[in-house]
Amino acid sequence: MARRRGVVSKVLIFVFFVSIAIIFLGYRLITSSLPQTSGIIEVAGLSVGVDVYRDSFGVPHIFAQNERDLFFAAGYVTAQDRLWQMDFNRRAAAGRLSEIFGEATIEHDKFLRLWGFRRIADEIARILSPESRAALTAYAAGVNAFIETHQGRLPIEFSLLGYKPEAWQIEDSIAFTRLMAWKLSFSWYVDLMLQELVEKVGVHKAREVFPDFPKEAPLIVQDRDLWSQTRGLLDAGMQVREFFGIGSGSVGSNSWVVSGEKTDCGKPILANDPHLELRAPSVWYEIHLSGGDIDVAGVSLPGVPGVVIGHNRDIAWGLTNGMVDDVDFYVERINPDSLNQYWDGRDWLDFEVIEEEIRVKDQARVKLQIKFSRNGQIVSDLHPVSRGRNKVVAMRWVGSTPSDELAAYMNLLKAGNWDEFTAALRGFKVPAQNFLFASKSGDIGYYLGGSIPIRRNATGILPHQGWLSAGQWTGEVPFEERPHVFNPASGYIATANNKIVNDRYPYYISNLWEPSGRIARIHEMLSAQAVFAVDDFKRMQLDIESVVAKSLLPIILQHVEAKLDSNEKSELGMLYRLIKDWDGVETPDRIEPAIFHAFLIKFAENTLRDEMGDKLYQHYIRTNNVPFRVVTALLRKEHSVWFDDISTEKVESKTDIVVESLLDAGRLLRQMAGESIADWRWGEIHQLTMAHPLGVQKPLDFFLNIGPMQRGGSTMTINSAEYRFRAPFTSDVGPSTRQIVDLCDTAHAWSVITTGASGQRMSKHYKDQTPLWVAGDYHPMMMERAEIIKDASEHLVLSP
Repeated sequence: MARRRGVVSKVLIFVFFVSIAIIFLGYRLITSSLPQTSGIIEVAGLSVGVDVYRDSFGVPHIFAQNERDLFFAAGYVTAQDRLWQMDFNRRAAAGRLSEIFGEATIEHDKFLRLWGFRRIADEIARILSPESRAALTAYAAGVNAFIETHQGRLPIEFSLLGYKPEAWQIEDSIAFTRLMAWKLSFSWYVDLMLQELVEKVGVHKAREVFPDFPKEAPLIVQDRDLWSQTRGLLDAGMQVREFFGIGSGSVGSNSWVVSGEKTDCGKPILANDPHLELRAPSVWYEIHLSGGDIDVAGVSLPGVPGVVIGHNRDIAWGLTNGMVDDVDFYVERINPDSLNQYWDGRDWLDFEVIEEEIRVKDQARVKLQIKFSRNGQIVSDLHPVSRGRNKVVAMRWVGSTPSDELAAYMNLLKAGNWDEFTAALRGFKVPAQNFLFASKSGDIGYYLGGSIPIRRNATGILPHQGWLSAGQWTGEVPFEERPHVFNPASGYIATANNKIVNDRYPYYISNLWEPSGRIARIHEMLSAQAVFAVDDFKRMQLDIESVVAKSLLPIILQHVEAKLDSNEKSELGMLYRLIKDWDGVETPDRIEPAIFHAFLIKFAENTLRDEMGDKLYQHYIRTNNVPFRVVTALLRKEHSVWFDDISTEKVESKTDIVVESLLDAGRLLRQMAGESIADWRWGEIHQLTMAHPLGVQKPLDFFLNIGPMQRGGSTMTINSAEYRFRAPFTSDVGPSTRQIVDLCDTAHAWSVITTGASGQRMSKHYKDQTPLWVAGDYHPMMMERAEIIKDASEHLVLSP
């Protein structure tokens, strides 16, 4: 027996030391890639030395003597922190995910190749301005200098997936910016869903459940077989969005600026918080660039030179999605004698055909054929045009036309006043953005930057017949005629993806505006006091009061009261008492917002699903801004044909639907959170996990993901915490960064991102800003070199 215990002891000791060795080697593996951020690194490709100071959050402040070295160093430093994220993004943009993920992403790659972000990038590369080409080339050289010298010390994701990064190309940066433009486009999805809705329920009923439905009747003769072929595009597109962490959420943003007449320091203050996917690492990379004629700080996109949102010494700018309808669909008539031709109204024209090949990890390559008419690529099937089909659907997107946005940004980084700011925006085409402006000289302004298509005798809401002139694009709205405002009498400007202009504006822009809750609350707060300071803007960015909930609650209570009986312990009575005194504030510890949002989910389902059917209803609720706007509009109407449940003999009223939806809300919360009402607190069911792309696999989720975290607010509050109608109440879209710039002190702006500077899990900067972001705190973004040197925790010299 003693001998057996001795053997067991030796085995346990052996296992212990092996485990220690494995842990040690694993730790060495995942920490060996952490970059050198202090000392001197000799780097081939620089002309003179560059200083990189990192503050306590690892944010790099780069000081160079010329712009070429500045962008080279930016590429090198960004690769130090975010190389795998950069590689993932360029693979996504090029439709090359299957090379590292295998067959699971083949359909994603097909969808991405259909849009052709890399093809567009190749075209753009041929028309770049000298300034854009110089910045992109220097940036790529910096990235490649890092890759070449770190082949044995790459981030852990490369080891997990078993590959190494290729050399960075300028087209990689360009393609990724086009992918980001697609992420901010919704009309490609909504247009097709609307066409299916019209066919399902008819024009009259569709008008009630689609915001700003066109006054003209649908242009397309009903053809269910044809439009069923576009469902592959809808499904594939949403699957790709979910793969990227966007889900079905709408991608909104907030930005506002007040003039010096409304600030305690006498100069403007500007705030911006763009709402994008909340993933690990953050979509944004904070950086300060100083060299040549550039001295700018803010957030950049990893893989792209420059700063997207930020400020220089003289001006600040913020962005929100312009929500422009930038995609149209066209039915094309096929030649019955040749599947390779389509009718343009006068002649049979040949399709342009592109053959692509998708490499798949551990499998044979997949061939893909993409056909183009004069109106764009054929999307009614992700495969070649099928035999026997007499019509197909083509898609035209603004982003398919080559344009040089980086040139616009190179000018924007150096702009010092309103005239230089607007001159820079002339070259900005896609994605259309609301640009908010503030200057040290005291000016504030707004300009819609981006291309707005002009259609002949049509809007872009419904598909067009490709062989007719109606619906064809004849140009774009002239820059001078795009919506803009300069130094308004109100003393402030605010944008929250809301409707930009009234119906007297001569051009069609969109019907995809976000619900009005956020912009209404912003205006309410900006009108509530005469003078603002930075702390007031911080408070506004964290505001979680829902003006929509406050306006709808009396309507809900009125209909519930009509059905209340004397039984105080009834389920309906209990739910009524829980919400009747709610003030609309959506804090995580409150029960009322959980009941309210569960009610909205069920009201939409009980009102719309019976007529639409399961499949169409799931498509309909995938883009949140449409059902949110429709639900609130229907709740304000006394009568609607949609209130009747066509599956029953009874003709239901609005009261019936409201009461049933509130009861269903209680059932949903019990199903999600349990019988105890105390567990229905909003933060208990409304949570955020910032997932890494590899975090879908256990145990990598524990290692790479950040969260879960309780969230207050919703899509209706300034501090947005959007959830999906299809998967309540998980939050996956929200403020991806918060920026506040006081033009009295541009050297000390306030900033925060969701995770941290580093994309490497073992770095202390992987998630060190997450507690700040959750708590609503910020860190200073300094610009004075002497102050930065004094505060810096690390100093790296890149030497030629």
